[in-house]
Amino acid sequence: MKKRHKIFRYLLLLGLGALLVRFYLPSKAANFLFNHEQNAYGLTSSNLHSANVILEKLDTQEIIYEKNKDEKIAIASLTKIMTAYILLTEAPSLDAYLTVDPQVINELTAQGASLSGFIPNDQVTVRDLAYGILLPSGGDAAIIVANWLAGSEAEFAKKMNQYAKDLNMSQTQFKNATGLDQSGHYSTVNDLRILLTKALKNLNFYHIFTTFEYQTIASPFSPNGYYLASTLLKEKNDLALNRGTLLGGKTGYTKDAGLCLASIAEIDGELYLLISARANGDPSTEQFNLSDAKMLYNQL
Repeated sequence: MKKRHKIFRYLLLLGLGALLVRFYLPSKAANFLFNHEQNAYGLTSSNLHSANVILEKLDTQEIIYEKNKDEKIAIASLTKIMTAYILLTEAPSLDAYLTVDPQVINELTAQGASLSGFIPNDQVTVRDLAYGILLPSGGDAAIIVANWLAGSEAEFAKKMNQYAKDLNMSQTQFKNATGLDQSGHYSTVNDLRILLTKALKNLNFYHIFTTFEYQTIASPFSPNGYYLASTLLKEKNDLALNRGTLLGGKTGYTKDAGLCLASIAEIDGELYLLISARANGDPSTEQFNLSDAKMLYNQL
């Protein structure tokens, strides 16, 4: 009987101790003890803002961390990774000149889409348009390219879907070249990982994706050319990592997709790829997509 009482008292004390820790420790300590999520690599993820995440070691394509990786979601301007990849795969020359269609500028301006800053009716190179797609996330550059390669954005979307099929992106469907919210336009962070892993093997794509600032050559309407900057540089974002370098990235935002980011980083001599989507906030708030990326990269 006494032994039973001792066991009962012991269990009661354990229960009371747990309650004291849960409700009386400072909230951060309690959250750490009860909500501290870790994976096999020791990465903590309890403070992530992004609902969908995948982290890959590039040389081995080993998945280090994943969260809702196969959920079909809106992907905003991460769509433009495919647009740029197709351009840099199919363009016969990056030095060819295309006209900046004023109708494209007007339509995208009315939709509130992001633009590269090219002047209507100006002549810019295919190379300039590729930088315009990936750095300032120019919807104008994306649609000009789509019209050039396929005759229309709708036809270009068919081309995008064929590329997706060839890459075994089985949970992806494209409806446009820009990533503006549209019914039936979706992907997953895992499919985007497959796409970006492939695209980075294209040397031109890799060079542009890992560039933060670019100055075009002079054009008829812009004698000094155009200065194109990565959206990662907005609001003086801190891109520093503890033991490595953020090499490049592509941001995205729409109401349906939230804050998104595809990026690569070098940590202790190893290359890593990270895709995240549906983080809280918008372009005017703290960039939680970037803070999520830094939190994960800094734990490697």
